[in-house]
Amino acid sequence: MVKIKAEILCIGTELLIGDIVNTNAQYISEKLTDIGVDLYYQTTVGDNYNRVKECLEIAFNRVNLVITTGGLGPTIDDITKKVVADFFGEELEINQKYYDKLVQRYKERGFGIDIPDGGKKEASIIKGSILIENEVGLAPGFYYEKRDKKIIVLPGPPKEMIWMMDNQVLPLLSQYSNSILIMKTLEIKGVPEGKIDERLKEYFQMSNPTVAPYAKERRVQIRVAMKGSRKDKNGINKEIDRIIKGIRKIYPDAAEVEKNDS
Repeated sequence: MVKIKAEILCIGTELLIGDIVNTNAQYISEKLTDIGVDLYYQTTVGDNYNRVKECLEIAFNRVNLVITTGGLGPTIDDITKKVVADFFGEELEINQKYYDKLVQRYKERGFGIDIPDGGKKEASIIKGSILIENEVGLAPGFYYEKRDKKIIVLPGPPKEMIWMMDNQVLPLLSQYSNSILIMKTLEIKGVPEGKIDERLKEYFQMSNPTVAPYAKERRVQIRVAMKGSRKDKNGINKEIDRIIKGIRKIYPDAAEVEKNDS
């Protein structure tokens, strides 16, 4: 099985100028971690053809899977599909199912059935790609592979991206990973980070499992993570719990933190 190294490429000028918070990257990162796919980089770029294409070139020089979000709509600045198609030297084709959905939407809003070119672009995917269904919006995504380069193209609206990630992308990517990464976090309050580093130095030098400190305001979080076979999930949890027990012997007041607790 080929080792998957991934990069997230978030496309949208609104992300760069701070109009919206990039929650997509966080969500995708967590989901990739859950299925044991290694994420190496995250990149954000504006709605510019040349810069998006440059980001793809850079990404595929260092990873073999890129997941993009954003730029799939009907407006002139929605360029993602065009850039991806040009990068791979392929053409876009209208997906009939999503074109029909678009026609129906136009009828319902009294616009008739004269679909503009932007709408046709929105309903298109690369020829020969695997359709990624979008049951929440009008823009389909797709998965395409060529010369060992894999790309997954998703829309920017979080509601759409989340549904597609959970229901379409994760089952697709699970075939490329037999491993799982499990993490648990302890929180230690009232102790300087430097002091913790000294007392837990032996743990911080481990490779798998890994133990790493993260300084927060007036507290330090210790993340214990281990990667292994999906079949050995219980064994991984036992090893992590063994390490946590050892840390608690040094810091008895260390409390376990829920996954999304910051």
